[in-house]
Amino acid sequence: MSFPTIMYRVPGPHKKPRGGTYAYHGAEDQEAFDSLIAKGWFPSYDEAVAGKVGKKAAAKVEDEPIDDVKPYSRAELEEQAKELGVSFNARTSDKKLAERIIEAIKALEG
Repeated sequence: MSFPTIMYRVPGPHKKPRGGTYAYHGAEDQEAFDSLIAKGWFPSYDEAVAGKVGKKAAAKVEDEPIDDVKPYSRAELEEQAKELGVSFNARTSDKKLAERIIEAIKALEG
C-alpha cells in the first residue's frame, strides 16, 4: 500500500454517476489507515459497498461524535438556570430559558 491513500464509506454525501453515494477520507500513513479501517472505512469503493471487513477491524474503535447536538431537557435547563441565578417559572418556555442562560453566561464572561 502506498501512502497517502483514500478510504471510502457508504452511504455518504457524494453521488456516483450510476447511483449510490459515498464518503471519502484521506489516510496519510499506515497508522491513519489502520484507524480508519477499525472505524468502518474501506480501501476501495467496491469493498465499502460489499461491506467487507479488513483484518485490522478486530480492534473496534468508536467513531468520533458527529456534530450531534441534542437540545437540553427542561430539567437540565432549570438546573443550569438555578446555578446561574436566572429567574424562571413554569410559564417560561424552554427557548426563552435557554436564551436567559446564554445571556447570564455572557455576562459572567464579559
